[in-house]
Amino acid sequence: MKKMLSDSEYIAIKEEGQEESAEEMGWLITYGDMMTLLLTFFILLFSISSVDSEKYRFAMKALGDALGGTMPEEIEFEEKLDQVKIEIEKIITDENLSRDMEITSDTRGIVLYARGGAFFKSGDTRILEDTKIFLRKVSSILKETTYKIVIEGHTDDIPINTERFPSNWELSSGRAGNVLRSFIEEGISPARLSAVGYAQYKPRFPPTPENRAKNRRVEIIILRERF
Repeated sequence: MKKMLSDSEYIAIKEEGQEESAEEMGWLITYGDMMTLLLTFFILLFSISSVDSEKYRFAMKALGDALGGTMPEEIEFEEKLDQVKIEIEKIITDENLSRDMEITSDTRGIVLYARGGAFFKSGDTRILEDTKIFLRKVSSILKETTYKIVIEGHTDDIPINTERFPSNWELSSGRAGNVLRSFIEEGISPARLSAVGYAQYKPRFPPTPENRAKNRRVEIIILRERF
C-alpha cells in the first residue's frame, strides 16, 4: 500500500522543493538582468545616428559602470583622439590659420580641412614654407599616437593640361603625396599613412565658380583605427 504522508512531512518536502527551485532560478534572474542591460545599451547606440564622441563615451562609461566600474579601452582610445583634435585646433588658432583651415569630426575620425591656397601655389604641388612649419607641428602630435592617417588631395573643376600635370588627377595626387612625404620626413611611420587624389570629383561644396577656392583643398583624416 502507498504510504500516506503526514502533514508535517508534506510541508517539509514542499519547502525543500521550493528552495531547490529558487536556487535553480537564481542564475536565470541574473542572466535576464544582464541581457536587459545589454539590450538597452545597444538600443542607445542604435539611436545615435552618427558617431558623437561625447555620447559614445557616455554610453561606454555607463556600460563599464554597470559591469563593475571599469573604463573600457575604447573610451581611452576616443579620449586620446579628442585630445589630438584639441591640440591641432590650438596650432591653427596660434598660427592664425582659422581662415584657411578647420578641424572637424565625422564617422571616420578627425578631419583637418585646408584650402589648397594654404598649402600650395596655384597649379603646383610644392608645399609652401610656412605650411611646412605647420605640418611639422602637427606631425609632433601625431607621432605620439598610433592612428592611421589618410591624406586626400582635391582640385576645383578647372581643367589643367601641362607637361607635369596632364590632368587634375596628377595634380591632386601629387599634392596628397607630398603632404604624406612631409609626414614621413618628420618621423611618422609610412605604414600608418596613405594618400589619394580625387581631382575635382569629390567637391566639399557645390561646384560653382564661387566655391572653387573652397573645393581646391587638402584633407588630412586621422582615422578611428589603430595601426
